[in-house]
Amino acid sequence: MKSLNDMIAYLDTETEHDTRYEVVSYLLAHLRELDAISLSRVARETYVSKSTVSRVVRRFGFESYDEFLSVARRLVHQDPSVTLRITPDEMEALQNDVGSYIGIYVDGLCAALQDLKCSVSDETIDWFINQVATNEAAFFATDQPLMIARDTQVAFLAAGHLVHVGETEAKRQQIAEELPAGSFAVVLTNYGRYLEDHRDALEALKGRGVTLCLVTLCYDGPSCLLFDRVIRLSAHGYSGIGSFPLKAFFKIVIRRLLTSVAN
Repeated sequence: MKSLNDMIAYLDTETEHDTRYEVVSYLLAHLRELDAISLSRVARETYVSKSTVSRVVRRFGFESYDEFLSVARRLVHQDPSVTLRITPDEMEALQNDVGSYIGIYVDGLCAALQDLKCSVSDETIDWFINQVATNEAAFFATDQPLMIARDTQVAFLAAGHLVHVGETEAKRQQIAEELPAGSFAVVLTNYGRYLEDHRDALEALKGRGVTLCLVTLCYDGPSCLLFDRVIRLSAHGYSGIGSFPLKAFFKIVIRRLLTSVAN
């Protein structure tokens, strides 16, 4: 959903309500209806030409309006049991028992954070900090893990260590191409999605002699074989708890890092 994310980021940050803004605003506001909305109608209701609408969607990485529609459909019709890692039993409870909404989520979150305490040692935290601090380092992530990577980058900057983080796909590609042999690359991903989307780039890093480290909630697929070190934050496939364990791990890293610098 990279291009849709870029559209949303544009809508959330742009202050000038120009032609492009109006087209993007219209498209995002009508995502669930777009199957029934033609390119001509979008143009008519935003007071622009069809070529302008096509130009706007291409600006955000889509080859055509039809490709934009295809991505929009995937978002609108996504299966929540897959997207949110909800089990069939949880889906049934959430659909039928309003009183269990909070209980299911909080119980799962507390269990996952308790499991983090058992899965990661203080020695692992210190090893990780030392690797980032003593090598040229880069963090690779998207979506919520990317926000965690940014926060951690700021902490290492405060401690006197530059860590590379790419906020766009093009920047991540550039960093991956320029990291020298002997550097340290960290991938942050909950369930392995980043690995599936960027395996070629990771293989290229590995081939150049870059040390690869994976920090993940519970992913244990074949792509793990690429990594020199895998830090699993859980031994269980917790569902529906998002990036909380990942966030907790890096909060611990930041506290340990900045405390050691202060001392």
